[in-house]
Amino acid sequence: MTCIKTILVSVLVLATICSGASIDTNRWQYVSEVTIEGTPGEYCALVMTPEVYNVTRTDLADIRLIGRDGNQIPYVLVRDEDRTETVKYNPAILNRATDASGNALATLDFGGQTVKNSIEVETAGDNFRRAVKVEGSNDNVQFFIIVDRAYIFAVSDKTRHRFSTIDLPSNDYRYIRITVSPMTAEETKPAINEVRAFKIEKKPAQKQVVEMIQTEHTEDVNYHTSNYVYDLKFRRLPVVEIELNTDDASFYRCVTIQGRDTATQKVKIDSEDNRQRFSEIEVPWNTITTDAIYRYTDAGGKKYERLALPISWREAYKYIRVVVSNYDDQPIAIRSASAKMMPHKIIFPVPTDKSAKLYVGNESASHPQYDLARRLTNPMQVKTTQAALAGLTDNPAAGKIRQNLPWTEQHKILLLVVLVVVVLVLGVFMLSSVRSIQRQDGSR
Repeated sequence: MTCIKTILVSVLVLATICSGASIDTNRWQYVSEVTIEGTPGEYCALVMTPEVYNVTRTDLADIRLIGRDGNQIPYVLVRDEDRTETVKYNPAILNRATDASGNALATLDFGGQTVKNSIEVETAGDNFRRAVKVEGSNDNVQFFIIVDRAYIFAVSDKTRHRFSTIDLPSNDYRYIRITVSPMTAEETKPAINEVRAFKIEKKPAQKQVVEMIQTEHTEDVNYHTSNYVYDLKFRRLPVVEIELNTDDASFYRCVTIQGRDTATQKVKIDSEDNRQRFSEIEVPWNTITTDAIYRYTDAGGKKYERLALPISWREAYKYIRVVVSNYDDQPIAIRSASAKMMPHKIIFPVPTDKSAKLYVGNESASHPQYDLARRLTNPMQVKTTQAALAGLTDNPAAGKIRQNLPWTEQHKILLLVVLVVVVLVLGVFMLSSVRSIQRQDGSR
């Protein structure tokens, strides 16, 4: 037992010495002053800026807050999220039929008046754009138009994408009649395979608008697409939504959003004389999402539109290409585009002297580990004082040898090795002593 305690104490000493609060800030490339606005309480909240995302690592592990005493200020990173509550219905499908024009029809019975604002219509096929009409009734005799003309899509390229969801005005009709019309050149008559309905309530988080600068616009007549290229100016932004703005009054379009961080890259070319040669090649676009945008007016004159497309933060690129599929319709004109991001917040205790610096830009930094993450079980609910960042500047100490560091700070790796060896030797010695004592006791 004594042996185990000794080993544990040694490991604790090792951890204490090697993970001190002070860090060698010359390993960080950028620095910014942190100012605390208003009367500070116990904690502060600092919203990360695009400039920080542009130079930090993708995993955000190289962010450090340093007080005037040179010690780290513990923090937690938090980020708000959109919240959606969904109720799903699986209504009975009645009276599946096909009329003389090749339209597929089906009536849904919800068993009673049921509030819903979205339906999902599944039809066969891999590449289509079919018009959909939606009507409602409470007696299954007299029907009223809910949506006169919406669309469902299927796109087949390298991967298959289907868009079967249609937003509806919130209604409580017991019966819903759906009419799916084939495309003009479609030979196979569509059939309604399955229909689901939903009541969706969205609670969006607060988002920050990011400017998108258009750098290119081309029309591809062979593929019937409009192609727009934009520059976000910063890398690694946690963009969650891209909104397209157009003056066109009524449309449905399939849109593919792609991204990349640079237009070209250098590739080494092997040569017989061993001289280094490089070729400049174009960086391919990576598909982020494929989705649908639309704008239409229902039978009651109410307008509906969907111009904002959700995207994943994992695919955070500096350059964005928007590909609009026009099919046989005239191209719609994208007047502008904007991105929205949900930035992280840095929650940290108010420094004693209300002064701190933020350091960022260190590819070799390990993830910081602070007790604060265990104490603040719900950091989004903590009352905080707003803090702000000055502009990022180059760290004047970057790359320089830090002077007057304690010996333990300058030789952490050597100290770690020595302490590990000491712990192992001590452990072996203690185990040998225990076994020797046990043998002596057993021989008596």
